[in-house]
Amino acid sequence: MSQMRLAMEMGHKSVGLVSFAEAGINNKHFNIEHLATIAKILDISILELFDGVDKILKKSV
Repeated sequence: MSQMRLAMEMGHKSVGLVSFAEAGINNKHFNIEHLATIAKILDISILELFDGVDKILKKSV
């Protein structure tokens, strides 16, 4: 799914939030409401968005 399509389905008129949050630009991040909306759009459990995060965090320690 493109950033633009996701942004539009989230109710935004531009791709700004999605692209900045995805890249961590300007200290932008998805909040829990954003993540719940993204999971709903993708028709997945919100837990699936966190698969593999523990491995990433272990590598950064």
